[in-house]
Amino acid sequence: MPESLRVLLFDVDHTLLAAGGAGFRAMDRAFRELYGVESATRGIVPDGKTDPMLFSEALVRCRLAPAGAPPPPELVARYERLFAEEMAAPPAALMPGVCELLNALSEVPRMLLGLLTGNLERTAKIKVAAFDLDRHFAFGAYGSDRADRLELPPIAVERAERLTGRRIGFGRHVVIVGDTPRDVDCALAWGATAIGVATGRSSRSQLLDAGAHVALRDLADTERVLTVLTGATR
Repeated sequence: MPESLRVLLFDVDHTLLAAGGAGFRAMDRAFRELYGVESATRGIVPDGKTDPMLFSEALVRCRLAPAGAPPPPELVARYERLFAEEMAAPPAALMPGVCELLNALSEVPRMLLGLLTGNLERTAKIKVAAFDLDRHFAFGAYGSDRADRLELPPIAVERAERLTGRRIGFGRHVVIVGDTPRDVDCALAWGATAIGVATGRSSRSQLLDAGAHVALRDLADTERVLTVLTGATR
């Protein structure tokens, strides 16, 4: 019987990197260019939300659509184009220890790395490619797949199964790493291991209170983080 795979699913924003506000700048520009609306994202808190949720909040706030309405395709397309421009400008930055950790994980047998993020697929790939991280991630699940983040884990696992040709399913061998309670909820809803990283707005105690099995200060201590991720301590 083949040895089981361990699947690590990483959030992007404030877990792997900080885009320096590129997303909201691009969204504000898209609203301004298409609808003549200024500061469409003012007052919106993005933590753990998918991009379709953020579009919907901005559309409601600007009285351009009712709650729950999907974002117009032209708005999404304009946002994606403008995002590539905004991401090319500073001050995007990697979170501490990310490169070292991903390089180390690439040497671990039977370890499969993917993304699980509220970003649209195109913008998520722009973000990770900006730091040459895309080579580490062969698959993912994105906000463009589902507006509800809780629906993303089975999409990611299905893509991992398709990629490997093996049955994976859920359990402690599926590990979701993220910086918000929404990431934790995502893992717990499917019986996966939840690893919190306090590099966003949520503290370690808040992540633990949300149900994270482990909450790390950051990813800088490569040896310690490797031990947690490869052992999926629960």
